[in-house]
Amino acid sequence: MGDDGGDELTVTGTTSKWFKIKVIDWEDEASSEHFRATLTSPPGMNFDLIVYEGGLDAPDCFASGVRGQGTPESFYATWDDFPILDDHRWFSLEVRHVEGTTCGDDAAWTLTVSGNNAALP
Repeated sequence: MGDDGGDELTVTGTTSKWFKIKVIDWEDEASSEHFRATLTSPPGMNFDLIVYEGGLDAPDCFASGVRGQGTPESFYATWDDFPILDDHRWFSLEVRHVEGTTCGDDAAWTLTVSGNNAALP
């Protein structure tokens, strides 16, 4: 994810969960970095997507969260990629249970992260 290729990662779950995403700057030329996260909640359940932007080297534990918008909930970020500089950026993603009492596979949400290059530790 970032400025090269077109990777997409998809994960599913049934409870609240946290993820770390590193958007990697592979190119040493002026371009733009791109990152999108989309969360789809199952019928009868409501999970929120909250994204916390970090820095070049690590997630930021004190960042203010930004809620995904729309249905399904989505978050999009883009920033300039400066030549020679590493413009990597970390994001922490929180999938938070809000309401609903369905259990098992019927409660499964889907989180898709897309862009150009990604690492999902």
